[in-house]
Amino acid sequence: MAAHEVRTIRDDEIPTFIDVQRTAMLMPPPSEAVVESRRDLYGSQRCLVAVDEGRIVGTTRTFATELTLPGGGVLPVGAVSSVGVLPTHRRRGHLTRLMTAQLADAAERGEALTILISAEWPIYGRYGYGMVTEACTVRLDAATAAFRAAPTGRTELVDAKAYRDVFADVYARTAARTPGHITWDDVWMDITTGLRDIHDGQDEQRRDARKVAWYDGAGVAQGALAYTVAESWPGNRPRGTLTVLSLAAATEEAERELYRFLTSIDWVSEAVVGPRPPDDPLPFHLVDGRAATFGDVFDHLWARVVDVPRALTARGYLSAGSLVLAVVDAGGHAGGRWALDAGPDGATCMPTDRPADLTVPVSALSAAYLGAHTWARLAAAGLVDEERPGAVARATALFATERRPFCSTGF
Repeated sequence: MAAHEVRTIRDDEIPTFIDVQRTAMLMPPPSEAVVESRRDLYGSQRCLVAVDEGRIVGTTRTFATELTLPGGGVLPVGAVSSVGVLPTHRRRGHLTRLMTAQLADAAERGEALTILISAEWPIYGRYGYGMVTEACTVRLDAATAAFRAAPTGRTELVDAKAYRDVFADVYARTAARTPGHITWDDVWMDITTGLRDIHDGQDEQRRDARKVAWYDGAGVAQGALAYTVAESWPGNRPRGTLTVLSLAAATEEAERELYRFLTSIDWVSEAVVGPRPPDDPLPFHLVDGRAATFGDVFDHLWARVVDVPRALTARGYLSAGSLVLAVVDAGGHAGGRWALDAGPDGATCMPTDRPADLTVPVSALSAAYLGAHTWARLAAAGLVDEERPGAVARATALFATERRPFCSTGF
């Protein structure tokens, strides 16, 4: 047996896989209920482990999903999760071996992109990942917020089963119009709406949360949210804090009316909603935009381009232009010189010998991919070398998006 190896786990190793991952993430050992609740979620096909002298010391897991792209298309991607190395085996190259194997597996499966939520900023840039969406927490002063527009549609409290059906439908339509969103299967929908326990300490909260659906004037459900309220009565006056657990809105109107509902609940003085996009239009819906404050802005979704031609031709472009990118990739998947010709009617991307307009590490290309971060911003940070004058401005215009990418969930 090799001293160090990375391999796919066997089904009987799922309990050990979960235990190692939880140890690395500073969580208590898994109970039997925790293991059983995840057994069919994890499976073994894409669970990789780092083995050190016969012992599992590191983990990573990937599941298949689809990522919504600028222009409304979707791209099959691998979503990476459950990454961890035991504290007794750090700094021995196990994470690098795991990430190398995970990227090779994605390439073999034909996934042009992999995505993840990073626990720490410095980790994944080493493997070609770049931060592609940001998120924040919105705090709404429910006691004073007033909306400019008159109320529309109707809001209804619904039971868990009805909420699950409405939320799944609305989330799918929300994801289809929002770059950066991913698709979810039925099991995740059951978990997030409180119909299935996963023993993560939040089952009761999800199960007991109040659930709401919003219907437009035609009676079509366009929004859904679940919330809890922590009561507080300082000086015998109500100062409750409402926390939104899940929210999906298929239209701007639905989003506005869900926010309005949060301000209409008796005894609630503040509503906390997150994650939300940093450019959430909520302040402009309000008579006094300062009733909504945005804080805790953080990096959210990270992505890694694996196949440059497939990734760049899959997304949409608002304007026409051409660009030659020299991509540097120590991992070997995306490196090369690529000629991109793109416009509203589609794009082509092929290897080329033409002189480069921009030289970029794959992490910078990945960060720019969805359009949340302009090439000008990345160049200002020293992450892009402009080989031809004006190339940064051309790239910024070419990769511009109508809607800022945002991912509303973690994984």
